[in-house]
Amino acid sequence: MTKPKHPFKKRYIFCLSAIVIMLISYFVFLCVYARNYTMSIYLNGTADLNSVRVECSSDNIVKVTDIRSGNLSNIMNLLEIDLESVHQGNVDITVYYEDSYDWEEQDENNQFHIKHTIEPKNQTQSFHVSYIGTIWCSTLDRYHGIWTVRLLLDTIMIVIIITFTLSFIENLKKGDFTYSMVTLSGLIFFMSITVALSLYDIFTSLDYRSLVNVQQILISVISVIDNFIQITLIPLVIFCLLLSISNIGLVRHEGFRIQNLLGFMLGILVIGGIAAMYFISKFIYLGSVTQELLLFSINASISFIFCYMECLLIATVCCALMSTKYKIKQPMDYIIILGCAIRKDGSPTPILRGRIDRALAFDKEQAENWNKCAKFVPSGGQGSDEVVSEAESMKRYLMEQGIPEERILKEDKSVNTYQNMAFSKKVIEKDAGDLSKASIAFSTTNYHVFRGYTLAKKLNMSIKGLSAKTKLYFFPNAFLREFIGLIVEQKKRHLLFILLGIVFFASLYLTVRF
Repeated sequence: MTKPKHPFKKRYIFCLSAIVIMLISYFVFLCVYARNYTMSIYLNGTADLNSVRVECSSDNIVKVTDIRSGNLSNIMNLLEIDLESVHQGNVDITVYYEDSYDWEEQDENNQFHIKHTIEPKNQTQSFHVSYIGTIWCSTLDRYHGIWTVRLLLDTIMIVIIITFTLSFIENLKKGDFTYSMVTLSGLIFFMSITVALSLYDIFTSLDYRSLVNVQQILISVISVIDNFIQITLIPLVIFCLLLSISNIGLVRHEGFRIQNLLGFMLGILVIGGIAAMYFISKFIYLGSVTQELLLFSINASISFIFCYMECLLIATVCCALMSTKYKIKQPMDYIIILGCAIRKDGSPTPILRGRIDRALAFDKEQAENWNKCAKFVPSGGQGSDEVVSEAESMKRYLMEQGIPEERILKEDKSVNTYQNMAFSKKVIEKDAGDLSKASIAFSTTNYHVFRGYTLAKKLNMSIKGLSAKTKLYFFPNAFLREFIGLIVEQKKRHLLFILLGIVFFASLYLTVRF
């Protein structure tokens, strides 16, 4: 069946609309709430409010509405001056006050005496009142309620997470396992951890609202990558350790070959990446500005690539496992059996036989449940060291299992999985006439199912996968090999995302640094 093109989902329109509404609402919030500003001055002791005097460099820009004392913590007091905007413009405000506090003094007899000190002080801050009346403190780079920016960003991400999750669930129910599904799950995973960390920071830091400014918000965005790596580091190390252990079993059963050591290689890359980030971070601020920028760029690149590949791996693992568990809910007209190596005598290897047996088992199930039999499309050409084609080997096995020859459509020209799908599509189209009315499944080993879906997607085929089991020690390394294949297949897309990410975080860093 040819896959139909889907219109833009209503949920994405709703998501975009919700984000626009939130941004407009926040603008209204600024117009109302940010017309006021509380100028906070930290005190060692307390201030006599009667002695406080406020001077403005320009009249009719802002007005003082209240002067009061407050507490930031048990050991820190505040002098707070409430301002309200009047007209657009710039103004410098100087506050004169007396900071009074008690302290202990030790005399020549080692006796302690309480001394009371009154210290005259003053502090000046610059402000800009915008055309909409918001007060911006140029000195501290903030406005009243600026902490809500992070809350706004978190809320937007929550809306996006919900939208992506609904799309992910829809794809899962339909059995539509594609790169889009990997992207969705990777973004859901990354943004969920990011939002959780951000909300925890906002609601557990007592001083956060009063201290935050634009620079700190930018720094918090930059630190997202490092926070994500720290949270997921231990699970990732455990995952690599388990992969390495599985490689030991694989080498014992299959022999020492480079492709059987992918788990070890991944572990080395992870440890190397962590070590590189750690050592570079120790030297970033020890040299010149040029050295700082160079080392930060290298560290940011390694960190982002590390984070990106980690999300991609986790998302691919989730999607691949789900694709093997998907249950086909309708009878199939055709079942493509993806080929692999055969024995020297022309008979199927255990892996290939597992794929054929899975196709036979499903055909038996649908005959019992829907009273319908499928046609088999064994797909695979003949290698230079093979006595017959993989398709011919599978055909013989199918006939040995009682499948009549008229139900077998052999495809014996393909040399890789993409050609398996493409050439089988032509065979089915020739037999069915109208491909859009044919329901098609493919049978392959569990670690290979997800890639089969992605290749079918490229060929615009609507297809369902049948998962054949393999030995436990073989699965992790084989899946990792498929994961590498998926990355190589979409290398341009991944390189683009990585470059955009590095440029984004580098730009934020330069904004904060200079």
